[in-house]
Amino acid sequence: MLCVGHLYGIAHYDVGYIMETFPIVKRKDEARFGEYRTKRVILDIYNDMQQSIITGEPYRTRLDPPPADPRVAHKAKEISTRPS
Repeated sequence: MLCVGHLYGIAHYDVGYIMETFPIVKRKDEARFGEYRTKRVILDIYNDMQQSIITGEPYRTRLDPPPADPRVAHKAKEISTRPS
């Protein structure tokens, strides 16, 4: 949702509307956190990305580990160079 919103030009308001179409996530978030936390975090990150677009500063992910972090990658498979 995050990158897709900016990639396809989905406005902040519309991302919020789309998030409302996940009632089970909303209900579970409200029971656990007292708010629709997933929606709030997604909109916060959307705003951070928008700010990066406006300022030209690189976006810094909140994810830990970040995407494509080598600590969570599968080990490389050995590829045989011998003919079969």
